[in-house]
Amino acid sequence: MPVSPFHRILVGWDASPAAHHALALAMTLADGDGIVIARAVLTPSPHTETGGERQRDLEAQRRWLREQFDTALATTATHGARVRLEWGETPGIPDDLHACARLHGCDLIVLGRHGEDSRLRTGGLGPVARAVSQDARLPVLLVGPPDAHDE
Repeated sequence: MPVSPFHRILVGWDASPAAHHALALAMTLADGDGIVIARAVLTPSPHTETGGERQRDLEAQRRWLREQFDTALATTATHGARVRLEWGETPGIPDDLHACARLHGCDLIVLGRHGEDSRLRTGGLGPVARAVSQDARLPVLLVGPPDAHDE
């Protein structure tokens, strides 16, 4: 069985179908001795007016993302990879993902690709995927959600 060249993989986690697919693929690529770090970046709503509202908003995001992550792990084979969820809290998602990849010495970033209409988005990429892939100093794998007929 071939050994994967990727041992530390960062996955951008937003609980979308594309992120679920990215997480499953990363666990496959990491194989039995790899580590997969799912990074959820919390972004406070611009409509929160007080510190208390902001904290409640962030905690609600954290609970929901954690629940979705736990569900994804329960329904996806880890292939022996060690998988964990980490948190960031910033409006600069691409910068956060790059910093996390550097901190953990990742050798691959896997991101869910949103949006299939290239007329609306250059190259069919959203702003986070575009920024991360343009500025990365390591390989970036962009994956879309699985096709309905693949399931």
